[in-house]
Amino acid sequence: MTSLTPPLSGRLSRRRFLRFLTASAAFLASVRATPGRSVAGSVIVVGAGLAAARALADAGAEVTVLEARDDVGGRIRTDRSLGFPFDLGAAWIHGPNGNPITDLAAQAKARTFLTDDESVVIYDRDGQPIPGKVVVERERRYRALLKKLEADAPRQAGDESLAAALKRLDPAALEDPLLRYFLSAYAEFDSGGALERLSAREWQSDEKYPGKDALMIDGYDAVTNLLAKGLNIKTQTVVKAIACDEECVSVAAADGHAYEADAAIVTLPLGVLKKNAVAFAPALPARKREAIARVDMGIVNKACLVFSEPFWDVETHYFGYQSAVMGKYCYFLNARAFCDANALVTFAFDSYGRAFERQTDAEIEGEVMETLRVMFGKDIPTPQKMLVTRWGADVFAYGAYSFASVGVTRQDFAALAAPVGERLLFAGEHTSAAYRGTAHGAYLSGLREASRVGKLLARR
Repeated sequence: MTSLTPPLSGRLSRRRFLRFLTASAAFLASVRATPGRSVAGSVIVVGAGLAAARALADAGAEVTVLEARDDVGGRIRTDRSLGFPFDLGAAWIHGPNGNPITDLAAQAKARTFLTDDESVVIYDRDGQPIPGKVVVERERRYRALLKKLEADAPRQAGDESLAAALKRLDPAALEDPLLRYFLSAYAEFDSGGALERLSAREWQSDEKYPGKDALMIDGYDAVTNLLAKGLNIKTQTVVKAIACDEECVSVAAADGHAYEADAAIVTLPLGVLKKNAVAFAPALPARKREAIARVDMGIVNKACLVFSEPFWDVETHYFGYQSAVMGKYCYFLNARAFCDANALVTFAFDSYGRAFERQTDAEIEGEVMETLRVMFGKDIPTPQKMLVTRWGADVFAYGAYSFASVGVTRQDFAALAAPVGERLLFAGEHTSAAYRGTAHGAYLSGLREASRVGKLLARR
């Protein structure tokens, strides 16, 4: 995620947020170390909430994780069928300096690779590389446009889409092929939403850790495997109903099994909540239901193509393309830069990500190869293998990650994070206004709710 805005009034700033998390970690450490003080009790974690489960289990609680998939990690999924670790979902540590995922990767002895956004060659629609000085000039204009949007938003009486704001402030921007490239490869990729769905007021109100983004060379599942080690995880367990009263939480699974605990942390993706796939009794508060309906879920899909040999500069990290269609194969990651695989990974963002999912693998391969032949010539080889994602159609996700859609406020993310009573709590990237759409946002939200549950159990 990328943010060019400072913390705003009424928002939990990064410094205050980290102080809160430090206090949470200190609490969990204290209940482990202080004789006579215990968080003994039972907790159900619904979904891939490994951060919360790990913290509470380490603090002494009896934790059961109910995971619908046949493996752990949720939208952190590493596939090795192509001959190298390919992350279907989360792939980067966004801003590794001070990022808690960096520490987890180190504990897991996972190798990382710093990707350089400036190591890029961008091609125009005729297949010609755009001169570096032209790219630098347009990127300066893009950054200036973002500042203009940021300054304009508070002056507007209501919210509007980013596309509408751009048309009003700088109509020519959406006609400039290189600016369209930046808006797609940067704004749409980072946020997860199409320009027509992004809030002009809030789309860049999140925050970012410093440093160049780091790829997990051996797969992001090194982190989830570390967190999951020793936990009581019941995979292939689809939760259908959650009931809560003043004494306990009851969870019913589709296979007929029922679970009961002192508290539950719901870490289901926002897309699943939006589908009403789980029934809550009593019904969730109106404010939380409003936030679930208002905050939107973006789609970022990947297509990874493996070739017999590279036909591109293997030292360059990224290749860009001025696609005529927003969100359509405008960005290519060179896997050969960090591993031995002759592979290119391209992306389909939000609005085109939905059209992408309606196509067959063969149709997708044909489209991607059409783009690559414009960029690298008609004689390039066909791929030996290809793997694509379809996050919008994934019934355990219904999207890639959340974003600030038109009309959304920071209070909506707070409502998504709000507990229902003392025993029913909620975590996940969509519950973090500051770090929405990121693995570290999900992780930090899990620590937040683990601390809340820990305090409840410590009073027993």
